[in-house]
Amino acid sequence: MLQQHTPIHADDNRHLSILFDAVLSRHEGQTVRIGTLLEALHERGFGVLLLFFALPLSIPIPKPPPVDTIMGIPLYYLCMQMILGRDVPLLPKSITERTVSVDILLKAFKRGRKWLEKFERLFHPRLTHIHEKQMARLCGCIGMISTCSVLVPFPMSNTVPSICMVIMSMGLVMRDNLAALAGGIFGAFWVLMLTCLTVFGASYVLDWMGNLF
Repeated sequence: MLQQHTPIHADDNRHLSILFDAVLSRHEGQTVRIGTLLEALHERGFGVLLLFFALPLSIPIPKPPPVDTIMGIPLYYLCMQMILGRDVPLLPKSITERTVSVDILLKAFKRGRKWLEKFERLFHPRLTHIHEKQMARLCGCIGMISTCSVLVPFPMSNTVPSICMVIMSMGLVMRDNLAALAGGIFGAFWVLMLTCLTVFGASYVLDWMGNLF
């Protein structure tokens, strides 16, 4: 049984750790559909899913190119839905109809909870006067730029934008719109800077080769 102060709905508490505890504890000992867990997150599902796919890419370790694509395509898909103004994420039935043991998720959550709570302390509600749907659309647009960079398997093209996506997603979940905007804008700026450097670098090399031959 859940304690009465534990939130049941997504709007009851903005702390991700408390929300996870509430959603997972309700189904302890059960095997449930992934879609059921996502429905319990309501509109915060976008932030949670963005965090889920961006977090592995933000770790600065060598990864085979398919990993970037496998994680990047869902990010692109989610950002597009945010731009279109969807209230909750839409995922294929092949994913939402799959079942998962909640006890396994609870075990993993309990192991990482203290780290999640430490990370959460960096965020608190700011710029809350911005409507959530407008904020989601804006973050979807700037997140799309970072996602395009993630899909390109070049050095430094995915780690920094992915870290920015993690910050942006946590900002969305915890209504820290300032952090969400800062993370998204810095990620977009990083991508545009890399693009300019690549274009100017390629132009310089081509000019040098033209003069050489």
